Amino acid sequence: MDELKKRRIKRKKLKLKKKSFLCFILFLLGIVLISLPYFLINIELYGDKMMILDYGEKYSEPGFSGNLLSDDITKEIEVTNDIKEEVGTYHVKYKYKLWIFTKTINRTVEIKDLSCPKIKLTGGENYEVTINTKYIEPGFTATDNMDGDITNNVQVTNNIDITKLGDYLVTYEVTDKSGNSTSIKRNVKVERLRPTQMNLEEYTLDGWYQDAYLSETKDMGNNYFDSFKFVGDSNTMYFYTQGYLKGINAWAIPCLHAESMFTKELNIYGLGIKIKLLDAVKKYKPKRMVINFGSFSTSWIKEDVFLKNANELLDKIKEINPDTEIILISIYPIAKKLDNVKFSQDTINKYNFYILEMAHEHGLKFIDVQSVLKGKDGYVNSKYIKNDGYHLSSEGHKVVKNYFKTHAIKEE
Repeated sequence: MDELKKRRIKRKKLKLKKKSFLCFILFLLGIVLISLPYFLINIELYGDKMMILDYGEKYSEPGFSGNLLSDDITKEIEVTNDIKEEVGTYHVKYKYKLWIFTKTINRTVEIKDLSCPKIKLTGGENYEVTINTKYIEPGFTATDNMDGDITNNVQVTNNIDITKLGDYLVTYEVTDKSGNSTSIKRNVKVERLRPTQMNLEEYTLDGWYQDAYLSETKDMGNNYFDSFKFVGDSNTMYFYTQGYLKGINAWAIPCLHAESMFTKELNIYGLGIKIKLLDAVKKYKPKRMVINFGSFSTSWIKEDVFLKNANELLDKIKEINPDTEIILISIYPIAKKLDNVKFSQDTINKYNFYILEMAHEHGLKFIDVQSVLKGKDGYVNSKYIKNDGYHLSSEGHKVVKNYFKTHAIKEE
């Protein structure tokens, strides 16, 4: 009986071993079957398997390829992703199915807020303020690609001392919720009263744009004076008719201004002809020119039109004849009785400052004859003007000619 029992137990153990072996074989076969696609199928990802995108940046597929042994299966690979627009970690899946087998590989895409906020300064990075006045912040805006408008989070600091001339900095800093920071600066120049802010009595251009402003020199004589062609309105015409300017050097027509200089024909009195200014420059190629934009530039055309046309005229002249040496002369002052009737002395003063700036910007020279023609009240001295309050007298032209010769271009 015991022997029979032992045999039964032995047979059971043998069966168990056979089952275990069969399970092991099946297990190995399963591993082979599961692993088979990974040996037969190859999927290669182009670019990084871990990609980082900035918030708001669109995902662009870097590319991939696939082969089954020697066969190209790229077009049969299925690509899906769960990428959203929010910050987070996502996956791109590349899947190929072979019978009951499937091979899948992943690319990880992480979206982060990497961009710093942007600050835009109203009025630009350079700003000017007059001494002993209040600095008023011109304004700014701050935006972030994720947080939107964060203007209220901007921290502003400055070291401005409005009582002292000099250059100062205003610093603008802002940080978004992700910790990205931006800092920019505005340059603030505390300067003296600008000519455009001065009243008639205190108005002066002295000390401004010294590279363009002609200061006093020795008397350079008539040969220097006669080397210039004078372009202007009726005051330039009378400059000639009263004997202070040679006819060959007088290019003028009454009421000429910055806009009509393109279209009106000027009288070249010494030649007895009429010709447009730019045509004359092209034909005669003057070595030196004096341009007076005329009082009517301050009353007949708007400020922006004046600036546009005056700058364009200077560009055209230099384009036609780059070697022409140009002096811009200040517009002459008027009599007080004309103020706010046809002309405004305050406007003339403002335009003269613009003309000086223009000379500086174009690399030209500026001669400030208006300064010597004025009386203490800021209007033209009565002995230098005719009864009409607009045209210079003979004495006035004499003063202009003498000033011109004693405020000359210095020879290099």
